[in-house]
This record gives sequence, C-alpha cells and structure tokens, in this order.
Amino acid sequence: MATSKDLTESSGDNNSTPTIRSGGSDSGKKSASIGPSITIHGDVTGEEDLIVAGTIEGTVNLKENNLVIDENGHVMANITARVIRVEGEVKGELRASEKVVIKPTGNVNGDIRSPRVVLEDGSQFKGSIDMESDKPSLGSDRGHPPRLRPASPRPVRPGRDKLDSTDKLSN
Repeated sequence: MATSKDLTESSGDNNSTPTIRSGGSDSGKKSASIGPSITIHGDVTGEEDLIVAGTIEGTVNLKENNLVIDENGHVMANITARVIRVEGEVKGELRASEKVVIKPTGNVNGDIRSPRVVLEDGSQFKGSIDMESDKPSLGSDRGHPPRLRPASPRPVRPGRDKLDSTDKLSN
C-alpha cells in the first residue's frame, strides 16, 4: 500500500510506466515522461511530475514537483525538485525541498542537499550530503551554535579561599 508521500509504484509487468503518487486530490494523475529513446540537451522545467527513462544533459527544474529517474534513465544535470527518486544514473547536484531517495539500482555522483535522504542498500553514491533544510523550523535549535556559559571566574566558597600548603582542611 502506498503512503501519501510515496513516489512511484509500478505493477509487476516490465512494460508499465510507474505513476507518481503525491497524495491529495492529484493522487492518481499521470505524470510526464521522457522515453528511453529520447535525449535532451538543455534545460528542462515544468509544473508537473516527471519520469525520466531517457537521457537529459543540462539542468532540471521542477521546484514543487517530483522527479523519478528510471532504471534506464541517465541524467547529467543539476536537479531541483520537491522529491527526487533515483533508480538509474545521475551525475550532478541534487536539491530537493522534501526528500531524495536512491534505490538499490541507483547510482549518484554529485552532492545532495535535502532535509531527508534515503540511501537504500545496494545503491551507489559519491559526493556529499547536506541535510539542513532551507526553511527555518519552529522550535528547533538545529543549526544554531550551542549556548556556552560566560567565561567568568568560579565563585569562591566560604572557608576555602586562599589555602596555603600548611593549612589542612577540616570538616
């Protein structure tokens, strides 16, 4: 059963195109797809979810939408999307406002910036991960330096100030 935040769910046959599930009233809508024989050199932008089974070289900007790179997909681009799911190959920076998921067949070579990152067992990743969210979260001290005590001298306890080596402590 798919949750409202799952990206794809495909049926058992190999010819089916996965549909992207985003929850809400659009839960069953079809998404745009780039087929395996398509190669795009340039910028890809859009206002809908996208499944890539072909090749993209350039940039991909789907700010408020989901992106799935299929097992046959190859993307050499900087990517910006709400949720990015990698089942194929990506070379470039991945920026997701919600989540990045790299499946066992996925191979990513580049930096990831997203508040949530999932690297499934068997996935390949080379780069760095920054999990700080761009939006400030309420009630969270994450990202702020710890509060330190002021550098003031310790208070002197009565009866314990200025002991010399000849004095002995008494109870």
